[in-house]
Amino acid sequence: MRLHTVTIKNFKGLKEASFNPTNFGCLVGENNSGKSTVLQAIVIGLNRPTQLSSDLFYDHATAVEIGLQFDGVLPADLLRLTPEQAVKIEPLVLNGEFSIVVRYRPGEKCDVTTQRLSPTEPRYRDDAISEALKGKAGAAVRQALVAEYPEFAGDAPLNLNVGQAKGYLAEQIARLPVDQFQLVPAPLPTGMSTSISNLLPEPIYIPAVKNLTDDLKTAQSTPFGRLLGLLLEDMTPDLAEIHQTFQELNGRLNRIVQGEEIVDGRHEKVRALEATVETFLSENFPQVKVELNIPPPELKTILNAAQIFIDDGSRDLIDNKGDGIKCSLTFALLQTYVSHLGRVAAEAGEDQAAPRPLIFLFEEPELYLHPKSQRVLFNTLGRIASAHQVVVTTHSPLFFAPGVTAAFVRVAKAPAAPKPVGVLHPVEFALDAANAEVFRMARFENADAAFFSRRVVLFEGESDDAYCRHVAKMLNAEWDFDRKNIALVRVSGKGNFAKFRRFFESFGIEVNIVADLDALFDGFEHLGATPVLTQLRGDILQHIDARAVELGIKAEPSIRQIKDRIHKNSWRNRYDAAKDALRQMQATQLIDAASLQEIDNLFVWEQDIARVKVCREDDQARAMLVPVLDGMRALGVCILSKGAIEDYYPEGTPGNCSKPEKALGACGLVTDAVIATGLSASLAAGRDVELAEIFTEMFRDM
Repeated sequence: MRLHTVTIKNFKGLKEASFNPTNFGCLVGENNSGKSTVLQAIVIGLNRPTQLSSDLFYDHATAVEIGLQFDGVLPADLLRLTPEQAVKIEPLVLNGEFSIVVRYRPGEKCDVTTQRLSPTEPRYRDDAISEALKGKAGAAVRQALVAEYPEFAGDAPLNLNVGQAKGYLAEQIARLPVDQFQLVPAPLPTGMSTSISNLLPEPIYIPAVKNLTDDLKTAQSTPFGRLLGLLLEDMTPDLAEIHQTFQELNGRLNRIVQGEEIVDGRHEKVRALEATVETFLSENFPQVKVELNIPPPELKTILNAAQIFIDDGSRDLIDNKGDGIKCSLTFALLQTYVSHLGRVAAEAGEDQAAPRPLIFLFEEPELYLHPKSQRVLFNTLGRIASAHQVVVTTHSPLFFAPGVTAAFVRVAKAPAAPKPVGVLHPVEFALDAANAEVFRMARFENADAAFFSRRVVLFEGESDDAYCRHVAKMLNAEWDFDRKNIALVRVSGKGNFAKFRRFFESFGIEVNIVADLDALFDGFEHLGATPVLTQLRGDILQHIDARAVELGIKAEPSIRQIKDRIHKNSWRNRYDAAKDALRQMQATQLIDAASLQEIDNLFVWEQDIARVKVCREDDQARAMLVPVLDGMRALGVCILSKGAIEDYYPEGTPGNCSKPEKALGACGLVTDAVIATGLSASLAAGRDVELAEIFTEMFRDM
């Protein structure tokens, strides 16, 4: 049995949201976006406290509703209920599924409903049958049945009272095809609102902000206390001798009752202590008697005094150790607890009740842990998730692993009236192989931080991010990528723009792209242009090609461009085809159009180099591009009209160094808004400079 679906309405910052926990689910997002609210809603739905504080209502005029749907409900789960309870609940389990809706109205007590099958035909419902038989007696009962339900009259007994008639009709209606029923809300059977807890999973909720020492106390609500409770349960059948010893010790400390007699077999020093106290008290109260009663020893009492010592080179109580080892010990205790429950389940017979499932809800379990320890913890939670559901909120990229954490949900705040609301964006990698592939690529490119950002800017170059961050703040102090929580993610080639954009948008993250000018000619299909813009680009390319011919501009590929080209699979395929064509011409001494085309294909990419060159050097060609550049920027794609980001470096930027060093050198030369403004020109008269327009798009609505 597991929790399959959670729906949340009007609870704290979640106006209306749903979540499908898997065995191991991950909630990610900015602080205060609503991640913890999801976990708290699950806890409330499972524990169902009597009332909710008014502070927990998003809208005080509306009820809070927490819906929980479970699947995989087996007969062994129902055995956790008493036979009387199981009889009431079993009809509500449909194809192994059971659901409840926990509803809180302001100032009122909790109301719990479920879903049950009800006939689609209104006259087959209980209230309609009751109305049809109301006030009938004797022969009138059967007459009413025949009149109102002639389709069932043939086999109806001759003599019926109202109760028998209802029972007969219920049997007949139950035999109707399943498509003649529908699920409708219905109250839980009488007395089941509390008793249902034994059927439902037990939540173990560990919030992020807490005293870790509390987890190591002996209360039954803590991991340590749960283990001690299990130890007591395990030991009890084997402790007859110890129990007898405890009784004897009790007799040496206290008077005991044997039959109708009170026997005083106490130790003489206990009796002497009591007598001494009584003697001194009698000086003022002569008639008063003193009776000293010492609580009898119990194993539970002894276990409640248990402590944990850690020897990490210095033996001391766990209370005095660091938070990291406390956190790790907490999870070790939980893992031990789960391991014990697994052994109990394995030893249980088929006719025995299944152990109550657990659902572990952890807020930021990576807190206090070194990254290496976070990986160990992640693996620990993965093992726990093999038997019990685990849901975590996290800011750690180490918790992303398709195939283990199969479901991610990004929680983000969206503007709404009267206050922002949390929105859940689920992504299930187990169901989406394409996104899983991009996920691995994103991790390789260190893009994990983007999952916790409000917006992502994708870029190509090795040093684009550092320079863009600096120039943006020089142009406008408010254009701060870190403060506005905008992540810059390198995609390593324009061919990956579409994949990365699809991936991040599936998390509900807004995406911008910064592309070099050559993306307008080579790889344009990866930028997500509309058909209208694609057609406009095609028309403009013809004019640009004509302009290049007119100016006599030819392709002059750089060494870097040649190296980049020969490493592309598409070019290598053309190279192999061209070699085959040349060998064929050598063999046949004939030159045909198809062979020439194969050779031409080897150099067709050079045309794009000529196009970039004419657009950079000729004002007329550059002006032709403006409608496409503006149209793409409106789609969130900012194409650099001067070429690459390096073409916006100021004069004096060092040249004989690595790209990162060159970018840092350029940043050092851009020291104020005036210099930053002079790095680019306006694309048309009366407009702001190009970089300002690009950053305006990146920081739109931020």
